[in-house]
Amino acid sequence: MKLSISNIAWLPEQDEQVFGWMKRYGYQGLEIAPTRILPDAPYDRTEEAAQWAKQLKETYGFSIPSMQSIWFGRTERLFGSEQEQETLKEYTKKAIRFAAAVHCGNLVFGCPRNRALLEGQDTKTTAAAAKAFFYEIGEYARHCGTTIGMEANPPIYHTNYINDTQAALRLLKETDSAGFCLNLDVGTMVSNQEEVAILKKKVHKISHVHISEPYLAPLKVRMLHRDLAACLREEGYAGYVSIEMGRQEDLSALEEAMEYIKEIFG
Repeated sequence: MKLSISNIAWLPEQDEQVFGWMKRYGYQGLEIAPTRILPDAPYDRTEEAAQWAKQLKETYGFSIPSMQSIWFGRTERLFGSEQEQETLKEYTKKAIRFAAAVHCGNLVFGCPRNRALLEGQDTKTTAAAAKAFFYEIGEYARHCGTTIGMEANPPIYHTNYINDTQAALRLLKETDSAGFCLNLDVGTMVSNQEEVAILKKKVHKISHVHISEPYLAPLKVRMLHRDLAACLREEGYAGYVSIEMGRQEDLSALEEAMEYIKEIFG
């Protein structure tokens, strides 16, 4: 397994300090929020993004395994009007092209508020719409050499759609696209009190792993982490395990988390 950390946890001016810790503890990947790199219309600036990624690799040796907050600032709804769905589909394809430009292998599909089911919607209709949407963007991602990682989000994030890991796995099976996989979120597992056993013989569906806490709080020491590491190793997971935390005022919490995750997953 390879290690990464999401850059949403610190400020741009703190990059050098965190990059030093990444090198010290053997982290190979920097997970990004695109607007953290290019604040204005990042998906229209793929050449700049590609140059930035090239410089990151040449200077620090870091790859970009994943990107998150892919619908940041969007108000359209996945289960809204046909026009909203079409707008989000085309916007997601732009995000996929951005990911391809920076050689990023996973786009986290979280977007909890945008994907909430609306009151009174017919479940058969929404299920069909979701399958069509995710199949198209999954196949587009596959064609571009990357992956959409479906992330289960519990109700604490104000969504009522794909609230647990098993629901995400069912959606993957129904959609049946090689470019549509599971972004495993440990914070969701904690919130739902899920056990690692639900992943047995399903690890091959995982494109990326987030080690997180509910509300992106600082990481806690959990037996769940050791159980998950054992499961991933047993089933041959060779992807990235990424620390995901909210913005930290005290960066020492980041270094502690990096050392802890290195010990378990490194």
